[in-house]
Amino acid sequence: MKRKLTALALLSALGISGSALADGWTMFPVKNDGWKPEFTLAGVVGSMDADNGGTGDYKGAEFSLNCPWFQPPTGMIRQQFNIGSFKHDGMTLTSFEMNPNYFVSIGNGWTVGAGPGIGFVRGYLNGREAAMSSIQASANINYRNGHFFAGAGARYQDTRDKELAVGKSGADNWLLTAKVGINF
Repeated sequence: MKRKLTALALLSALGISGSALADGWTMFPVKNDGWKPEFTLAGVVGSMDADNGGTGDYKGAEFSLNCPWFQPPTGMIRQQFNIGSFKHDGMTLTSFEMNPNYFVSIGNGWTVGAGPGIGFVRGYLNGREAAMSSIQASANINYRNGHFFAGAGARYQDTRDKELAVGKSGADNWLLTAKVGINF
């Protein structure tokens, strides 16, 4: 399963970067007049199911903006930066992630998107600590209306399998979230 998800994330990243060279894509749209970052800051809550840690509550924050590096001919790429924490059954995880997602409009303020991501996870289990890099794949549905933002998402995260406790390696996890915030 891990190899399939790793391959999927790698192929997605290569596909996005290879497609960026195709006609209709804009490189560094941040340099163009009229480009707007459309910053969003949101509080995030959810449920995480972590290997070696069970299922428990997740809370964090998401900061996102329109991608300053690539603009596709249709839709948009939003850079999503997430920081969050999970505590359950003796395990604590704190993660920082960068998840660029490609979004398309599905009607009147609603967008749906998906994409790969990379991150860093600090894990604690039974008094032991491990720092792990991660890759992830996520999907989101978002609603924007003026300054109001709301959304929901799902994400799978594959962590580098470092030993957290005797016989317990890694902290791969599934995450379901709800988000509410403000558009600037």
